[in-house]
Amino acid sequence: MHALKSDYAESGPDLQAAAPAKTVVELDRVNRWNVYCRLQELDMACECGCDRPLAVAIDTPAAAIQVWSVVQAITLPKLSLTDHLERCWQQRNPR
Repeated sequence: MHALKSDYAESGPDLQAAAPAKTVVELDRVNRWNVYCRLQELDMACECGCDRPLAVAIDTPAAAIQVWSVVQAITLPKLSLTDHLERCWQQRNPR
């Protein structure tokens, strides 16, 4: 993930009524489309136009983690993901 930018949509003077953050995720075309499709499968509100960045509505910490996780799973080399999973197992089940 190259860059994340958040814009909060305004819906009046009180901040409580503000719409969820719209986070722009800068990715290359192939990764952007793959991330978009996966987020759609997860029923996350997102939009992706031709030659436009991916924009995702993030309204909870869990949604932020889901977006981060999907981006990592698609953009990182598989060996890196495998190493990370192995480290997690070792921490959870010390020998």
